[in-house]
Amino acid sequence: MGLAKARSANGQFPKGQSGNPSGRPRDEQKVAELARSYTEEAIETLVELMRGGNDERVSGTAAQALLDRGWGKPKLAVVSDETGYVRALGAVAAELEEQHDNRLV
Repeated sequence: MGLAKARSANGQFPKGQSGNPSGRPRDEQKVAELARSYTEEAIETLVELMRGGNDERVSGTAAQALLDRGWGKPKLAVVSDETGYVRALGAVAAELEEQHDNRLV
């Protein structure tokens, strides 16, 4: 309970004093190394699930995991203001009205 005494009244540590003076546990690095040692087998398993999964959701999830690891997760555009969002929705609605079957192409 020595850490409780080291904190200020609002629960924060004083400047210059660490809440974890020993740093990260060494075992954490060993666990990461152990997990990395299974990388090739894990990727092979994902490929097997992607190609031979009995369920489309399993195949799709495995494919997405492979793509994310190989190429990184895609960047998402963030709509920063409401007017831009409303304008984008209006454009989609207008395009749907132009399509005979109400599908975006």
